[in-house]
Amino acid sequence: MHSFVRSVPQEITQKQTMSTTTETTQETVTENQNDKPYRIQTTAGHRKYLCSGLYLPSVTTVLSGTESEKSKAGLRNWQANNPGMLEQAATRGTAVHLACENYLRGLDPAIPDEYQSFFNGMDQYLNWFDTLHWSERPLRPDWNHLRSEDREVAYVWSTKHLYAGCPDLIGEIGGVKVIADFKTSNGPYMNRFPEKGDRAGFGGFRKYQKTAQQMAAYRVALEERTGFRCDVALIIVATEETTQGIFIDGDQLDLYESRFLKRCEQFHTMYPDNEN
Repeated sequence: MHSFVRSVPQEITQKQTMSTTTETTQETVTENQNDKPYRIQTTAGHRKYLCSGLYLPSVTTVLSGTESEKSKAGLRNWQANNPGMLEQAATRGTAVHLACENYLRGLDPAIPDEYQSFFNGMDQYLNWFDTLHWSERPLRPDWNHLRSEDREVAYVWSTKHLYAGCPDLIGEIGGVKVIADFKTSNGPYMNRFPEKGDRAGFGGFRKYQKTAQQMAAYRVALEERTGFRCDVALIIVATEETTQGIFIDGDQLDLYESRFLKRCEQFHTMYPDNEN
C-alpha cells in the first residue's frame, strides 16, 4: 500500500462522531461452494449473473431497463449521432478502473497515455482510505465466497430483490465504512437539481442520480451477503480537466435505495422471464 497523506473530508469527520453511538455487530454470511457467482453472457441486452442458483440481472441492467421511453430514445439518438463514442467511453473507463485498482494494491497504475489526464487527481481520493476490504474483488478471506471459482471476478447479489453487481471499492476512512465508485465523464456530475436551461448540469445530475442508486443497490446486496453495512458512499468522477469526490450520506443512500428497489420490482414485472 502507499503511504497516506490525507485531509479527511468533513463528511467523514462528522460521521466518525456519530458512529460512536451507532456501531452495529457485524454478521458474516457464508455461502455454499456451489453458489459461487458466475458471469453470464449478455442476452437481449440484459447482463445476467448466476448466483445462488438464480439468473440475476446486473444493477446497471435494472437501471437501464427501467428508464423512460423518452430517455431510451434519447440514448439511441445520441448513439446514432456519435458512432463509436459509447465504446470509447467504455474502454476509457476500463483503463481508469484498472489503474485505480493497481494503485490501491501498491502497483504501477500503468495508465495508457491517452487516458492519463483522467487518472490525474484520483490518488487524492484513493489516499483517504486507510483500510481496504474490496478493490474490484474481496481483500478479506471471509468474503471469498463472493468470488467466482476462477477467483478472478467477484460480485454481490440479493436473492431477496433479485439483482447482482460488482462494486469498485469498499473500505474505511477513519473507521467510517465507505463504498466508492469510479466514473469517467466528459463533464462533471451534479448532486443538486440544476437551474432551468442548464442542459449540461441536468446531464450531470442524471448521472449522479443513477450512480447513487447503483451504489445504494450494492450496499444492500453486500449487507445481505456479508452483514457488512456501509455508512456512506463516495463517487469519484474523473474528467480530462478535473476530478470530483462526491459523498452521499446514509440518509441520502436510504432514499436512493428505496428508489432502486422500486425500479428493481418494476424490472421484474416488465421482464418476468429474466429470472430463468
